Amino acid sequence: MRGPGGFLWVYGMPLLLGLVGCVGLAAALFADGAWDWVSWVALGGMTGVAVGYAVWGGR
Repeated sequence: MRGPGGFLWVYGMPLLLGLVGCVGLAAALFADGAWDWVSWVALGGMTGVAVGYAVWGGR
């Protein structure tokens, strides 16, 4: 299931990024203090992955 063409191979990273995004968004909307840092790291990490993929083309 983890090999090329398997479910986790294809959908693993998008699912992880979606989960991290939901955690970051919830932390930004519903909490203050240290949770603000959690939201910044989570949403900034997603942005960093997207920019890295755009710059280096997924190599």
